[in-house]
Amino acid sequence: MRALLLGTGSPPPNPRRRGPATLVSLGEERFLVDAGSGVGGQLVQAGVRPYDWPRVLITHHHSDHTIDLGHLLITRWIVGQNAPFEVWGPAGTRRQMEKLLDYLAWDIEVRRAHMHDRRPPEVRVTEIEEGRILEVGGVAVSAFLVEHGPVKPAFGFRFEGGGRSVVISGDTRPSENLIRWSQEVDCLVHECCEMAKTAWYPGCGWPTLEEKIRDLASYHTQPADIGRVAAAARAGKLVVTHMMPGSVPAELREAAARHYAGPVVVGEDLDEV
Repeated sequence: MRALLLGTGSPPPNPRRRGPATLVSLGEERFLVDAGSGVGGQLVQAGVRPYDWPRVLITHHHSDHTIDLGHLLITRWIVGQNAPFEVWGPAGTRRQMEKLLDYLAWDIEVRRAHMHDRRPPEVRVTEIEEGRILEVGGVAVSAFLVEHGPVKPAFGFRFEGGGRSVVISGDTRPSENLIRWSQEVDCLVHECCEMAKTAWYPGCGWPTLEEKIRDLASYHTQPADIGRVAAAARAGKLVVTHMMPGSVPAELREAAARHYAGPVVVGEDLDEV
């Protein structure tokens, strides 16, 4: 089983990091976790042509994790794929996809006007709860609840297949439930959205930079805690993702190593981990 980091960034634009997205695969079976900005181009970079873009599993509905769902949906259809676009995600996913189809309706009909005998794109949505959600191609996928402040529900995913296991945390503060679902995982791909690196502007919603940092850090995992999570899960490897533009990889690696003795990879886009 392979895990490929397609996007390791966060909401602030970063030319070196696309939005959150990870491709998990076993043989020809593929799963895309989240659809951050630029994910289509990253899939092509990874050798996956638009006709073959896979099912998508959404961790939660923050925009940086879903912003390119519409691009995936319409582009795979434009190139000729008629099989339903499969999306698995929290409550509200079906409504979100209906709105995307409404948004794309004009474009779809204009394109169909010069096609021959072409039906509109079809979307197949599965709204998930905690537990085993999917078994296909030798891979078992489980969803588990994480703690992401005002966003409820928010999920992480555990993949098991080919004698290996991968957990993708989604966005979360340190979570006992994540640690429980990640026990002895071979590879833990975990967010570390370092809020000490955030920016502040008047009128942004917080009266001071310090209050913004404190608020956002309360539902993201910070560098001081990332190694503790991996150690408690007894993970075989820790992969750090979902980084702020100002984060320094060497500093994140050092922070994780204070509490976790295993291998630490600070992810870069298109790293296979």
